[in-house]
Amino acid sequence: MKVFVSGLGMASCLGPVVPACAAFRANLQRPSPALETDLSLPGDEVPQPITVRTLPVATFGFTGVGRLVALACEVLKDLWTRADLETLGAETGFYLALPDPLERGLDLGGPDDTVAQRIESLGTRVLEASLRNLGLDWTGPYRFFGGGHAAFAQALHEAHAQLQHSGFRSCVVMGLDCLVEESTLEALLEEHRLKTPDQPVGLTPGEAGAALLLSLNEAAPSPGVPNVLLRAVRLGREPHPRGSDRPSDGRALAGCARDAFATVGQAWSPPLLVSDHNGEEARAREWGMVLLHLRAQDSMGAGPHAWYPALGFGDVGAASGAVAVCVATRGLQRRYAPSSTCLILSSADDSGRAAMLLEAEPSFPSKDASP
Repeated sequence: MKVFVSGLGMASCLGPVVPACAAFRANLQRPSPALETDLSLPGDEVPQPITVRTLPVATFGFTGVGRLVALACEVLKDLWTRADLETLGAETGFYLALPDPLERGLDLGGPDDTVAQRIESLGTRVLEASLRNLGLDWTGPYRFFGGGHAAFAQALHEAHAQLQHSGFRSCVVMGLDCLVEESTLEALLEEHRLKTPDQPVGLTPGEAGAALLLSLNEAAPSPGVPNVLLRAVRLGREPHPRGSDRPSDGRALAGCARDAFATVGQAWSPPLLVSDHNGEEARAREWGMVLLHLRAQDSMGAGPHAWYPALGFGDVGAASGAVAVCVATRGLQRRYAPSSTCLILSSADDSGRAAMLLEAEPSFPSKDASP
C-alpha cells in the first residue's frame, strides 16, 4: 500500500517550508546572537555572543512550553496552506516528536516520572494549546514520541504502520524542539558541545518545527510536480552511544540505511543522503564510518551526494528528522535533488538510530544535477 507525502509545513530560522528549503538550497544562513547567554574566554574584556538560529519573530518573548506552542502554531499554519486541517476527522492520527523536558529545563510532572511520562505531559500541553489557539477541534487519536534526533523517525514509523494496517486515511507527523534557551545553552557550554571561536568543532543551536501530512490518496501538489512516496522507515539501536567507552563504528545506522533502501529494489541512481550531522566530532566519526559501510554496496555508488540541514537550520534536536524530510521532499518535488530517492539518516545522542526513505514517482525522475 502506497503512502504519499501530501503536505508540508515548517517554522524555522529561514522561514516556512517553501522559502526555507529554497534558502537552504542556495546556502543562505540567518545566524543571530543568543539574547541571554554569552561566552567569556580567557583574555576577553567583553563576553562574546553565542551564535544561534532562531525564528525571526514568532517565538520572540516566549519561553519553555509557550515557545514550543508558538513553534507548533507556525508549523500548523504553514501546513494549513496546503491541506485543509479542518476536514481531517477521526480517521487521521497526530504523531508528535518532542525533546525530553528535563533536557530543556522544563519542570513537568513528578520527580519519579519516566521519560515517557514527561514526554506525554509536555506533548499534551503543547498540542492542546496549539489546537486551541488555531481554533481546531481535533477528533483523531494522537501520540507523543521522545528520543532526540531519532524521535521524529519513531513517530513516522508508527504513522506509516497505522496507515498500512489500521484503517487510517491520513496522519500528521510533526517534530518540535528548541535548543536556544538559556538553560539549554548553559548545559551545552558546560559539556563543551557548542561551536565557539575557541572550539570550531561543535554544534550551532537552533529551533524549528516541521510537519508532514501522510495520505493514502495520490495527489500531486500541482500539475507537473511528482508525488513523493514514503517507502520505508527503519529503526535501530547503537551499542556504543555518546558517553560509551568506545566510539560508534557506524554499523547500526548503516544497517538501518541498508534495510530501508532494500525496499526499492534496483534503484535508478544512488540515493541522496540527508544527514543530521551537526559538526560534533563524535557524529563526524560515526558519519564517516557509515559512509564507508554504504560505499561497500554497489547500489550506493562510490560517492553518494549528501545534504546537511544543520548547515542552514542549526541543530534542532527532535525536529531534525522532520526538517530533513521537508528538505528532501522539496528536492524531489522540484526535481533539483540529484536522485529520485532520498535516504534521511538520524542518530540520537542515546542509542536510537533511524533511516527514512522517500521516493519520487518513477514517471517523474529527478534531474541528474548537483543540489
